Amino acid sequence: MEDKKLVRQLRRKDEKALVMLVEQYSSYVSTVISNIVHGVLSESDIEEMTADVFIRMWNNSEKLRAETFRSYMAAIARNLSVDRLRKMHFTVEIDEIELGDSSDIESETERRMLADELNRTIGEMEPRNRELLLRFYYYYQKIPQIATEMRMSESACKTALHRARNKLKEMLEERGYGNEI
Repeated sequence: MEDKKLVRQLRRKDEKALVMLVEQYSSYVSTVISNIVHGVLSESDIEEMTADVFIRMWNNSEKLRAETFRSYMAAIARNLSVDRLRKMHFTVEIDEIELGDSSDIESETERRMLADELNRTIGEMEPRNRELLLRFYYYYQKIPQIATEMRMSESACKTALHRARNKLKEMLEERGYGNEI
């Protein structure tokens, strides 16, 4: 089933679409999760997190757009994975928490604005450049894996990734984000 139709059905809360979503994208989502957790979690944990991704997709189906469907799904998988890893390694006692000052709030706001602009800019890039950047920086794939899956040599992959980074930097600088990058 094509993504546009699937998204329309998910927005209408068609349970058959949820089944199709799981069938079509389970391996994709579990690969994203596996690339991030690097063997730290068990297969059952990865399966549980994969199911959680689909539940979030279902619960937020009104936000889905066919153009960004896979990226949104991968972002959910990535965020769940990172959150799970943080919970495993970092526990903070309540008395260790410090309240930040207004400069912390300002810097966090600036960071979020830059992240939003970065996402918009990457979304406007040529599909090949976008895929290279997302695979390397977002899905944490290694050059050999990217090269194999995109059917290119490793040296061509490195060169293309370098050019994609430069293009991204150029686009962000045109939008006034020079020193923040």
